[in-house]
This record gives sequence, C-alpha cells and structure tokens, in this order.
Amino acid sequence: MKLIIGASGGVGQGLLAAWPESATVGTYCNNQLAKPADREQADWLHCDVMQEGWAEQLLDAVGPELPGTLVLCIGLLHDDDHQPEKSITRFDRNWFARSIAINSQPFAELAAAVTRRARRDQALTLAVISAKVGSISDNKLGGWYSYRASKAALNMLVRTTAIEWRHRLPRSTLLALHPGTTDSGLSAPFQQRLPEGQLHTPAYTGQKLARLIDEATPEDSGAFLSWDGSLLPW
Repeated sequence: MKLIIGASGGVGQGLLAAWPESATVGTYCNNQLAKPADREQADWLHCDVMQEGWAEQLLDAVGPELPGTLVLCIGLLHDDDHQPEKSITRFDRNWFARSIAINSQPFAELAAAVTRRARRDQALTLAVISAKVGSISDNKLGGWYSYRASKAALNMLVRTTAIEWRHRLPRSTLLALHPGTTDSGLSAPFQQRLPEGQLHTPAYTGQKLARLIDEATPEDSGAFLSWDGSLLPW
C-alpha cells in the first residue's frame, strides 16, 4: 500500500497517476471541503497537519499495517497575503513560523509516528517533497527567506532521521526529493519567468518521482535527490 499525504496537490496528483494499479490512500487538506472527485483509484482521508497528533491519527485510520511507501507532499510558498521575501527587511515572524509549521514540522511528526510503529525487519520507504532552494551550498541568488530556511530545516530532519534509521530500521529508506517546477498552485505566480522546458506537468513529475521512490534502496537513505535522479548538495 502507498500513502500520499497531500495527494490533492499538483505533485500528489502526479504520483497518483503514476501508481494507477497500486492500493493507494491519499489525503486532502483542511481547506478542501470535499474529497477530490477525479481520482477514484485512491481511498481518501481528510488530514490537517496543523492539528496535534495528526500523524498518529492518520496512521490509525489507514489500518493496522504501515504502508510500504509513504510520501509527504504538502508545502507552503505563498498565500493571498504573503509572497516569498526578496529582502530580509520583509521578514515576518508569523509567516516564518507558519512556513516551518507546514514545510518542516509535519515530516518530523510523521517520521516519529512511523518510527514508533515500524518493525526492525520491515522495508519501508518514506519520501518527502523538499526543494532545491533549501540547499545552503547551492544558494547563489538569496531571497525567499522563510521558504529556503524551512526547506533547509526539512533536509536536516531527513538526514538526521536517516542516521537513526540505519541502526533502528536498517531495511528502510528515507528520501528528500526536489520535484522541479511543477504546474501547480504553488508555482503559479512564478511560471512566467521560467525558461522554456522547465515547467513540468504533474503527470511528468509524478512519473519521475515515482520511479525514484520505487527504485530506492536503504543505501540511498538520507539522500537529497532531484527529479532527474541527480544528487543535490545540502
């Protein structure tokens, strides 16, 4: 079984399309009042990652056995009132806290819940959608303070949890994945400035990421991978 958290978003929809024959559970967000109607192959569950205990409650709802593949696809870059900060003078403590709460904290809560439940002999894969702009050494342009920092924090959580899993869950795999720029609500305000060919459809992104996830082994655990399979710097 596969669990896609945030399956109603662009990347999540692409992953659903890439795994059409799989037994899949998808979650939709708290700002959606109804289950998505166009993805009948999935069982849908409501999920609010801002609610305390959400990860344990979700895994309880999925069933007694942990899914073999779990993918966390949620993310926040902007909303109606906030755009990525071009200058540190635009820093807003509440927006920064919200960025951490959505881009970083849910992975830690999900990884903790999975770690508590997993057996040492299980072979699980837990992947999370990160972003190349979360790479500290790759940052040549600056800006986007809250988003960059929250994704860098996410990457550190993945790397640190992977070290623990090497001893505690040696057959399991943790991945941080950069999806590229996918045609979705998250990227919509920034698509006009993209060079031709750099905007991917959700289906294309889903195919690429699904292949990385399906082919990953414990030797890959803790890696930060781009959608094309290349290893990204931290």
